[in-house]
Amino acid sequence: MFGYVTIYRKGLADADMDRYQAYYCGLCRALGRRYGRTGQLALSYDMAFVAILLTALYDVPTAYTAGRCAPHPIKPRPRADNEFMDYAADMTAALAYYNFMDDWQDDHRRASLAQAQKLEPQLPALRERWPRQMQTMTGALDKLNALESAGSHDLDALCNAFGALLGDVFACRDDIWAPALRAMGQGLGGFIYLMDAYDDLEKDSKKGRFNALRQLADELPPAAYEQRCHELLTQQMGRCAQPFEMLPILKDTPEGKLLYNTIYSGVWNKYALVRKHREGRRHD
Repeated sequence: MFGYVTIYRKGLADADMDRYQAYYCGLCRALGRRYGRTGQLALSYDMAFVAILLTALYDVPTAYTAGRCAPHPIKPRPRADNEFMDYAADMTAALAYYNFMDDWQDDHRRASLAQAQKLEPQLPALRERWPRQMQTMTGALDKLNALESAGSHDLDALCNAFGALLGDVFACRDDIWAPALRAMGQGLGGFIYLMDAYDDLEKDSKKGRFNALRQLADELPPAAYEQRCHELLTQQMGRCAQPFEMLPILKDTPEGKLLYNTIYSGVWNKYALVRKHREGRRHD
C-alpha cells in the first residue's frame, strides 16, 4: 500500500536530490542495522518522508556522510543519520510485518509469511518502545479489516481508519506539535488508502478482492469516475497540507524544499501515471 509519497524530481536541483538521497539511503542503513535484509526490503519513500519531516521540525543533530553499499558499489551515495532514522526504521518494520501478514492472508504467499516470521520476534521490543503507535496501528488495522470484510464503501470511514494509523506514526512525541503532525498523517493516510484503491481497481476486480472504489466505478461513467476520484484525493491531500502549513518549517531550507515538493507535487506522480495508462487503454 505504501510507495505513493514520492518527490517530483524535475522540480529539484541536484543538491536537493542529494539531500533526498541522503535520507532515503540513511533509512535503508538504519533498517539494515536494526532489522537486517528483511527490514531493508520494506524500505519506502513514505517513511523517508516521515524522517525528513521530523528532522526538519525538531531540528535534531544530523550526520551527513557518503559511502558505498551492495546495491550501489561504484559511486558513493550520500547518507543521513539521526534519531528519526531509527524511529522511521522502527515504524517501517512494524508496518511491514502487518503488510506481509496481509499478503499471506489474502494470497497465501509463502514468501510474505517467511518475511513476517523474521520480523515477528521484534514486535515485543517495538511495543515496549512505541506503545501508543503500536496500539493504534493494530486497532486501526482491525477496524479497517472489519470494514473491508463487511464490504463497506463508506469512504470516509475507510480513509479515517487508515489515516488514524499513519497519524500516530507522524506524531512521534506527545508535545505541542503532535496535533498538527497527527492531522497531517491522517490526511496523507487517507490519500494513500484511496490512491492504492485507485491504482489496484482493475487488479482487484480480476481477483475478486474488495476495493473501496468499486461501487463508485460501477455507478459512474468513466469520465465522472475519474473526476470524482481526483476530487477525493485532493480533499485528502488538503487535510494533510493545511496542518503542515502550521508547522515552523521554512520553505527554502533543504528539508523544507523536499517536503513542499512532495506534498504539493510529488504525491501526484503515480496518480498521473495510472490515470494516463487507464485512459490510454480506454481509447485503444
